[in-house]
Amino acid sequence: MDDYLRWHQRVPAFTRDLTATDQLKWSAAFEVPALGTDVVIRLNAVGRARVVGYASCDGYLGVMCVPYHPPEWWVMQNGQPTMDNAALAFGAEIALIGRQQSR
Repeated sequence: MDDYLRWHQRVPAFTRDLTATDQLKWSAAFEVPALGTDVVIRLNAVGRARVVGYASCDGYLGVMCVPYHPPEWWVMQNGQPTMDNAALAFGAEIALIGRQQSR
């Protein structure tokens, strides 16, 4: 698998088997969120964000998200969140709005 960021127009084929080496891996028990879905980026408490695309990196499938109100440090590090400055978040780093996720 590639070790760089690759954008995808649609959700590509993936597996939930994190030991797989021949397919992209999705690291959450829930389905890959659709474009326009709101999620919570739990990693580093980035907060609520809208899914605007899909990308893969290091063999894992992730969602590209635009945070609504990111922490100040995020803006200082990354700039204002826009469609052109979306954050990559993997399944294990996000939660669906209104659903409890078990770990």
